[in-house]
Amino acid sequence: MMPKQLRIPLLMFIFAGTTIVLGKIILDPNIGKRQLTPITFPQNVPLEGWQLQKSEPLISKTEEYGQIVGKPFAKGKHYRYSQNNLLLDIEMVYELESHGAYQQFLSNYSPVEYGSNEQFFVAGQKPGIGTYAMYVAQNRAYLTTCMNSRGGSTITRQEFSDNRDRYDLVSDRTIPWLLGQRGLRDTRCLWNHFSIPLNKSSPQTAYLILEKAWISWYQWWIVRYPQE
Repeated sequence: MMPKQLRIPLLMFIFAGTTIVLGKIILDPNIGKRQLTPITFPQNVPLEGWQLQKSEPLISKTEEYGQIVGKPFAKGKHYRYSQNNLLLDIEMVYELESHGAYQQFLSNYSPVEYGSNEQFFVAGQKPGIGTYAMYVAQNRAYLTTCMNSRGGSTITRQEFSDNRDRYDLVSDRTIPWLLGQRGLRDTRCLWNHFSIPLNKSSPQTAYLILEKAWISWYQWWIVRYPQE
């Protein structure tokens, strides 16, 4: 039971906080209108050991940016890099309201039809980076993952939800949420889709190349994650 001498200060604190929130709601006409900072993908992102060849807007398989499967998307970007005679393609999509499930991402953006190659998916994990899925289709090796704003990268809905529970519900988001300035959970996802041709190399060799590129890419992007 709480000591009596602490009850009055606590009640005063709760009352003051409630009063401030209610006053803000009444006086601010923009309350509840959540504004997200739009992302601007740079034309050139440095990638250790690779030379940028081109970068261009990324187009969904279903429709142009706006509403995709009922979900709002921001811009997407396609980057192509070269290393000796090897070409690396990186597709990025900023999903504002994500469940973090790679199946939906593949259905919108990848030539890989989810389901037909599911049994070949290999899950990778690196401490401090997170998890990612690797697979082979149409003579190309792929790496796909969702970069979270906190908690590393994820590939499944459950991993994404666990990150939200662990990092969002115990953060400083409560008051902005009450004011309608933020969601209680940060449901944004920065999708990353890497691919290289197999040519005559084995999937295992290709996966090592993709993993090394992804780690360098992650380290550059995580400190530049879009502002909410």
